[in-house]
Amino acid sequence: MKKMIKNILCKFGIIIMKRSSRIYLPEDESYRIVLDLCSNEKPVVIDGGAHKGSTVEAFFKICPHAEFHCFEPDTVLASDLKIKFIELNNVFVVNKAIGDVPGNAMLNINASRPTNSLLPTADNVSSNIEQLCQTIEQQEVEVITIDAYCETIGHSTIDIIKLDLQGYDYQALLGAAKTIKNVKVVLTEVLFTEIYKGSHLFPDIMNVMADYGFKLYTLSGIHYGNSNELLWADAIFINQRIINNHP
Repeated sequence: MKKMIKNILCKFGIIIMKRSSRIYLPEDESYRIVLDLCSNEKPVVIDGGAHKGSTVEAFFKICPHAEFHCFEPDTVLASDLKIKFIELNNVFVVNKAIGDVPGNAMLNINASRPTNSLLPTADNVSSNIEQLCQTIEQQEVEVITIDAYCETIGHSTIDIIKLDLQGYDYQALLGAAKTIKNVKVVLTEVLFTEIYKGSHLFPDIMNVMADYGFKLYTLSGIHYGNSNELLWADAIFINQRIINNHP
């Protein structure tokens, strides 16, 4: 999501830092770090918020034998994904949203589609991204939990969970309570300010991941507004069971 709107964000005054002497990790390196930590040549990956498939493409460059289960609730984007990866038997596209409980919900389709969310845009959203997050239509979508999906397909082990759900990442993590026990690495977007109404911010994500036995490994792709306010970042969490193998 973030790669595709980087140029747009710059026009709206959002500062995207560059790497300098290992002081800062750009978002482009998130996938490399995750795969290094996973240490599996054929990882099984949950891709929550697949959008146009940039995560699949980035992982394939490093790990071509990975297996992907891509969740994209937007019917237009999901259809495009199925066409894009139609010849790959290790990519499964699921036209559903992921959350903490199964059911149906309204997906807000925004002016900039990468900002689509099950949550409405906050009233006091930063002026930097207000126009990008303006809702132009809604779609009714099916919501499933990661636990329910993995039980349905008979997958007992998921190696990596990647979430980019525009404020709904916390709910998706709650719906993965069983699956996440065997997950090695979680890559999730975290918000530092309310962009969507009812979104859980970084401290809540930290708490639930700690409850699951995960440790924050690093942050990358940190984004700031033009008033120097922290907006969002990618957070990489590693299961404590394998911490000792990755100092």
